[in-house]
Amino acid sequence: LAPYANLEREKAREEATVELASFVELQAVLEDEMNIDSWGANEYEHVKELATVADRHFVENEYARAMEAYRSATTALKKLIDEGRTQHSQSIANGQFALDQRDEAAATIAYQRALMIIPGDPIAENGRRRATLLPKISALFRDLDRSLLRSDLKRARTTLDELQGLDPNTNGLGEALANLLDLEKEAQYNRFVSEGFVAMRKKRFDASTSSFDKALVLKPGDSVAIDGLNQTKQNRLLMQLDELRSTAELAKKEGRWADAMAAYDQALLLDRSVRYARDGREDLRGLTTIIKTMDGYLDDPHVLSLDEEYAKANMTLAAAFDQTGRGSTFDDKKRAFRTLMERAGTPLPLVLVSDRITEVSIYRVGKLGTFERHELNLRPGRYTLLGSSDGCRDVRMTIVVEPSMGPISIVCEERI
Repeated sequence: LAPYANLEREKAREEATVELASFVELQAVLEDEMNIDSWGANEYEHVKELATVADRHFVENEYARAMEAYRSATTALKKLIDEGRTQHSQSIANGQFALDQRDEAAATIAYQRALMIIPGDPIAENGRRRATLLPKISALFRDLDRSLLRSDLKRARTTLDELQGLDPNTNGLGEALANLLDLEKEAQYNRFVSEGFVAMRKKRFDASTSSFDKALVLKPGDSVAIDGLNQTKQNRLLMQLDELRSTAELAKKEGRWADAMAAYDQALLLDRSVRYARDGREDLRGLTTIIKTMDGYLDDPHVLSLDEEYAKANMTLAAAFDQTGRGSTFDDKKRAFRTLMERAGTPLPLVLVSDRITEVSIYRVGKLGTFERHELNLRPGRYTLLGSSDGCRDVRMTIVVEPSMGPISIVCEERI
């Protein structure tokens, strides 16, 4: 051959060789990846026949024709591989659809078809394994539905956990779980609300508040739980006010007036509009004034010698006897005060002796003048005697008029 013709020939040979290499590479992919004999044997035989024709042209040094023949064989091989992959993908899709429909037979057929095309394919192997679980999964879903119809959420939860353990990718499992969570949340909410009202009726207000707070965590802003909290607060307040009222009444009955006043004050701190506390406090204010006045006279009865004090004490006695139902302590004090007033209102004899020079007077009673002996009657109590005489220092003495007391001497003796 001429040099140019020889060059063209070598070029055609190289191109045919490249095309052959592409074919061989694809053939290796096909035979390594796919089980062509099980699904495309006839088509593969046709491809190999095209390759055989190309080989014949190559051996006969007809490189241009060989290249075209190899190219045709390569194209046919690519098409066959693509067809196999398409069939495999479709089988996988069919298998997934059958799994979603829980159709064990259809899923098994589809995944076996996929494995026939690509033996050992992990997706198909997993799908076929999942298909074997479908009878158990279908039975569990039926059990789940029955549990939900009976509102047996505990059994429903157990069933769902078993389903997740079998195949977490089961179609519908996510929706079933979300639905169960909603039902469990609603059941929890209902339980908290019910427990809250039960606790409130039993006056366990801390437990009631806790239950309603938990219900609001599940349903923020829920009107029923908010109303429960408000009722709990109101009932707690009413119970506290009732307890304080009882405390005040008992304290008054036992004569513990300060304790009663403290109970009323505490009630008014809780609610300024509480009528019993306002009325009780006002009532006690008048009563404690009477008691304080009586105590003052009982502690220092001698002051009753003064007319204004005696008159005031009589008014206090009348006010005390206007008070009824104040308990034995007050009644005892009232009787003791009446006895005191009876004694204080009964004049007692008093004998004064002097020197006939000293001018004698009794503060707030009057002047007695000079005398050697002077007898008079005075109400029991404290009196101040005054004595004065020219050239002598005045005498001032305090006496207490009591029953069976002896004569009192008053004389100015100290010279100035």
